[in-house]
Amino acid sequence: MLFNSFLFIFGFLPLALGLFYLAGRFGRLAKVVLTLLSLGFYAMWRPIHLPLLLGSIVVNYFAGDRIQAALAAGRPRTMRLWLVLGLAADLSFLGWFKYANFVADNIAAATGATSDLAKIALPLGISFFTFQKIAYLIDSSRGDARKMGFLDFALFAAFFPQLIAGPIVHYKEVVPQIQSRTFGRLIGRNLLIGLVIFAIGLFKKTVIADTLSSYATPMFAAGQGGHAFTLTSGWLAAITFTFQLYFDFSGYSDMAIGLGRMLGVKLPLNFHSPLRASNIADYWRRWHMTLQRFIVAYIFQPLSLPLNRWAAARGLRDWPAFAVGVGIPAFVTFVAVGVWHGAGWTFVLFGVMHAVYICTNEAWGEWRKRRRRQLKKLGRALAESGPLRMALFHAITLVAVIYANVMFKAHTVGDAISVWKGMTALNGLGLDSVAATLDAGLAASLLVSVMLVFAMPNTQQIMGRFDPAYNWRDWRGVARPLVRWTWKPDAAGLAFAGVTLFAAIMFIQRGKAIFLYFNF
Repeated sequence: MLFNSFLFIFGFLPLALGLFYLAGRFGRLAKVVLTLLSLGFYAMWRPIHLPLLLGSIVVNYFAGDRIQAALAAGRPRTMRLWLVLGLAADLSFLGWFKYANFVADNIAAATGATSDLAKIALPLGISFFTFQKIAYLIDSSRGDARKMGFLDFALFAAFFPQLIAGPIVHYKEVVPQIQSRTFGRLIGRNLLIGLVIFAIGLFKKTVIADTLSSYATPMFAAGQGGHAFTLTSGWLAAITFTFQLYFDFSGYSDMAIGLGRMLGVKLPLNFHSPLRASNIADYWRRWHMTLQRFIVAYIFQPLSLPLNRWAAARGLRDWPAFAVGVGIPAFVTFVAVGVWHGAGWTFVLFGVMHAVYICTNEAWGEWRKRRRRQLKKLGRALAESGPLRMALFHAITLVAVIYANVMFKAHTVGDAISVWKGMTALNGLGLDSVAATLDAGLAASLLVSVMLVFAMPNTQQIMGRFDPAYNWRDWRGVARPLVRWTWKPDAAGLAFAGVTLFAAIMFIQRGKAIFLYFNF
């Protein structure tokens, strides 16, 4: 069931809110009702996959309970054993459903054999809810997650606003909220704020992202059919898809936070104007923010610490030590990010591209730190980056992201290369085809996209006075817009919310496009 569907907006959502707040008058019944509604929401896609979600919930609850008990009893070996078993179960579950066909097909291609493995249907949202449970097990082993009842854990694990495509939440962010005394109580402020955030996200998805999709999809499909991209058509296809992906995921992230708020839960930010970033590391801190913090905490840091010790024990210094302690973990981490997005060589190479970007950025930062220390010894200071240099860094970051997004979108590596050939003018400039390719609808959509991305406040900045997300205070000073406006519940604010929601709903009639991140 899609958030951007009439069935959800006029059917499931009002029913869920009504039943939840009605049950809230009877204590724990609100949690039971919301858990059942969340499981029903998941089952609407493919009922056959509901037992997989339930099995994952049961296994991880039991493993987490054993980890917490062993930690409390001072039995570290037992704790580590249960942690390994729990992680192995989660990774095996994810690996089988998401990567078994990819591995089998590539082994068959390499050996000339025929793969006998039948096509495995990917359970909806498997990457997101599996990573959430992995984080829960690791947090339990670190003492950051406490023992709770099965009902609380089931609701934490199946909460429908963030079940399918994130944000990837931690125990400390959600569980204290669903265990609070006010959970299940109807609070008009939460309903109104959540509805406005949801409306803005729905507008981004249906009005902007789906409109851009109607142009980007045919462009890339033409490439698959043998169309030779020129400089103009190549960049137009790449930029159009970049904005489509931006507003598609930004819209979903807003809708998830808005739905959570309507149910009395503040979810963490997952998207914060990443295309305003001046370097690729900052871009990833603000794009799919909860995935980035997951990979840093559970992949990069566990790799970096032992490699740094290994380098120190062998006397490695300067750049060799940096390459081992930072370069290798960063590269491995972002290749893992690419593979997480999908089982295919395009996703692998997408990860490799961002791994190279990140390593280059880290090496540049390290060089500047060392140069600053050298100059300090000489009584001089390294010149700080001025506006022109920052603009240049921003442009370089945008170009790098756009090139990588071509690989993200392309059906095959060859399709991505064909677009890149056009972007580098290997097939000519194609200036005579601008009028035919860039019609009024696309031109208007791109102009609106540019204004919203680079000049206007984002959703959480618009709603900033109402503490829109769990960790909003950590980010409210980042990515300041050129135009500043905050929403108020006055006549103008209510009119804005109404028009935004009405326009978004009207555009649903143009198609029921799935969110791009639902594929992961």
